[in-house]
Amino acid sequence: MKFTCEKDVLANALSGVIRSAAVRSDKPILEGIHIKSEKLNIKIESYNMEFGIQTNIDANKNEDGAGVAKVFEEGAVVVPAKIFMDIVKKLPSAPIEISSEKTNVKIVCGDCKFSISGFDSSDFPKLPVLENEKSIILPAETLKSMIQQTIFAVGTEDGDNSVHTGVLFEILEQFLTLVSIDGFRLALRREPVSIKNNIRIVIPGKALNEVLRLISNDETDVEMFLSERYIFFKLKNYILLSRLLEGEFIDYKTAIPKESTMKIKVKSRELISVLERVSIVINDRLQNPVRAMVDVDHIKFSCSAPLGRSSDEISVDSEGAALEIAFNDKFMIDALKNSETDKVLIEMTTSIKPIKITPIDGDSFLFLVLPVRIRDDE
Repeated sequence: MKFTCEKDVLANALSGVIRSAAVRSDKPILEGIHIKSEKLNIKIESYNMEFGIQTNIDANKNEDGAGVAKVFEEGAVVVPAKIFMDIVKKLPSAPIEISSEKTNVKIVCGDCKFSISGFDSSDFPKLPVLENEKSIILPAETLKSMIQQTIFAVGTEDGDNSVHTGVLFEILEQFLTLVSIDGFRLALRREPVSIKNNIRIVIPGKALNEVLRLISNDETDVEMFLSERYIFFKLKNYILLSRLLEGEFIDYKTAIPKESTMKIKVKSRELISVLERVSIVINDRLQNPVRAMVDVDHIKFSCSAPLGRSSDEISVDSEGAALEIAFNDKFMIDALKNSETDKVLIEMTTSIKPIKITPIDGDSFLFLVLPVRIRDDE
């Protein structure tokens, strides 16, 4: 294998691909990046057996005979991801020559030369291929917004149910709904789609974070392909594939309160500012809750923590019975920030029922935040 490529082009391709290389694995080859030079193309990919990312660098010449890459000898090799990326990033902005003889990889850029040990490309696992999968096309901005408004509430790896480390992707009656839940909060985003097939799958949160990262600013549409066990995202510059999560995702509809005793209309930014001020005294390790005394036209917030006490209040447009409730400040702020609207409707029932946050008009999103039981010493 032998090719040359402009440093910035190669570095950008590697930065997009490297995130699906394993960090620590009992199979060291999974910690590598597979590079294959073909006649008119350089393919770069990584795959940790859960999700993989692939990109191509065009080795065609421009009209003036020049190009960002040129292949001299076809071949393939797997390079250790971290050291290879570190080397490329530190090289000057000039063409880089990459060559390999068996598993020995040489990197040359001007007077700078490296030689590193790689792996035999034949031992690298083959990525699943696209064959007769169902295709779904969504505007890139729509998909990006839907992921951003749900990914923050994905469960953690140490949770009781691994299926909740992903986002439910459900198409029913030509509506696409994304749902995430971590046991303390729920996030839901809904959009109409012109897709007649009903679909219910769970996509790992890690993979969706990478989709967010890879969607370019000039991306128009994202095409998704579904198979029994995998989903493929075809982007402008990358293909990302991910294994789907198995298990029974919670029946989220039963968790959504049907009634409320207090309805509040409030400006999102103003409420965020008040909560951020009140929560300054909270120690991240102890996570003392914020208490809210909700009345007809205002809410008084307070917090008592080992570092001190704080209080503030905000005027609101509300109707219903006054109540007192406590909650995790970060969960509430996350929901408000991801509402992406100037004003929200907040509904409450009792001090132990979930707080519901929706847009003033419509049902494009819905967030639930579970309250914290109030203790007399707080």
